[in-house]
Amino acid sequence: MECHFIKAKLLFWIGIAFLDAVTLPGFIQNERTHEQIRSFRWGNDVNIVINAPGNSSLCPEKETLILFYACPAGNTIEWTIGKELKTGDDWHYDIQHIGAQTRFLREVQKNKNIITVYIQNDARSWSRYSDLHPLSFAEQTENMIKDVLEIFSGLDYKVTLSGHSAGGTWILNYLQGIDVLPPWIDRLAFLDGNYNYKFHAAHYDRIFERFLTDRNESHICILAYNDSIALYQGRPFISPEGGTWWNTRFLISRLDPVFAFISKTTTEFREYRSHKGRFTIILKENPERAILHTTQVYRNGFIHSVLCGTEYENKGYLYYGDPVYLKYISETPY
Repeated sequence: MECHFIKAKLLFWIGIAFLDAVTLPGFIQNERTHEQIRSFRWGNDVNIVINAPGNSSLCPEKETLILFYACPAGNTIEWTIGKELKTGDDWHYDIQHIGAQTRFLREVQKNKNIITVYIQNDARSWSRYSDLHPLSFAEQTENMIKDVLEIFSGLDYKVTLSGHSAGGTWILNYLQGIDVLPPWIDRLAFLDGNYNYKFHAAHYDRIFERFLTDRNESHICILAYNDSIALYQGRPFISPEGGTWWNTRFLISRLDPVFAFISKTTTEFREYRSHKGRFTIILKENPERAILHTTQVYRNGFIHSVLCGTEYENKGYLYYGDPVYLKYISETPY
């Protein structure tokens, strides 16, 4: 599908050839946050916002991490990015803060260009989006990703596909249409978002196995909590086999013969690792029977999903610890 934005590849290469840092064509500079932003429509029903380091920081000599983040159901891109919450603001601005968590990642990994790509469809539901495009979802998703990556064709990049809640459905539905992940994708991150794993488990298992065993630097991170016992207004709201807790435990039971997970259990977490941490699964216990769906993201979840299994894991932050990115929250989303 043709992307409805102007490709300025030549200008980008000129920028790389003559500048120590890069001003990306079509991007708007935000001097306050030292970032550059571009937003556009893809196809007929997808909004995309790209947040890159500002022109004084984006350097072609650095390795580039491009982090695709599929917005959760019902959320806008602006809510997902987050901002300082003021009187009268919608509370959704203060529950994920992917913008501030991205800025923390840039501070930790100063040797890399870190770019976050937010995607949101008009229905605000990736399940609904796949229903609207049942015959071409995987192809459309791959074209969507490739059109974004074309903007950065002059950079040495690696790609992470991540999503919170129903954003994980965007990843899983894409995987249904392929047998092998492209070489430019090196990390999958599910932030309480693998609800639909059980429906195509065998297919996902084959992809996960090849993704981790045939490569040396690929990663999978799965974060979930015990939603099977969580209560809303005093009643369970997820069926025993409908949530991420059950789906993740089901995944572990299926993949343990292949990956031989090393497990560690505390009063707060059940942790499973394989391939020297390149496959990391963390299950959050929930004795209070609370709804921790977004809390996992707010408490450094996005940061951890990007850094787990690397030398930066839990350096300067802790997963499910106090948010370490608060000073990076901006007055506006972008």
